[in-house]
Amino acid sequence: MKKPQKKIRHLALTGILVLTLMTVGTTTLASPRRNNHQRIMEKIETIKMWKLMDALNLDSQTALKVFPIIKKMDQERYRLRQKKRELLRRIQIAISGNQTKEKIDDLASNLFDLKTKISNLSREEYQKLKAVLSEKQLGKFLLFQQGFRRELIRRWLRERRGPGRGMRGQGKAARPLPSGTP
Repeated sequence: MKKPQKKIRHLALTGILVLTLMTVGTTTLASPRRNNHQRIMEKIETIKMWKLMDALNLDSQTALKVFPIIKKMDQERYRLRQKKRELLRRIQIAISGNQTKEKIDDLASNLFDLKTKISNLSREEYQKLKAVLSEKQLGKFLLFQQGFRRELIRRWLRERRGPGRGMRGQGKAARPLPSGTP
């Protein structure tokens, strides 16, 4: 009895994910790097949706309600993080130049405001999901968000370092000894 239900659930989820990906938007043809970034983000979004459906044990009806909320909030979070990166870049320029204390204070104040907006966005997302998910699913969602982000960072770092390399490169054992060391 479970196999037919699983197959139906899988087909429904596939349909939902295809529709979700179709609404992601078209990729910009401005540069290959931008296209590559867009493809990576779409891949991450797809993986996130699959894993989220599994982690929360979502049925197709609930998924249809949950995914638009998450997508909208993720897009807004991305927009705010882009602003944050730009502010950090402007702070870097300000400290390397001869900026006044007031200029840096203004930038810092804007940065703190953005961090607050990002935090409030997570609270807003939680409140919207409260209307759709059970309390247990909400708890799982919070844990999923943190774990998924951590896993992405871990995998990204592993790819950048290459196979068999530790946090700081090859590790002490693989480093040659300085000349003149016994």
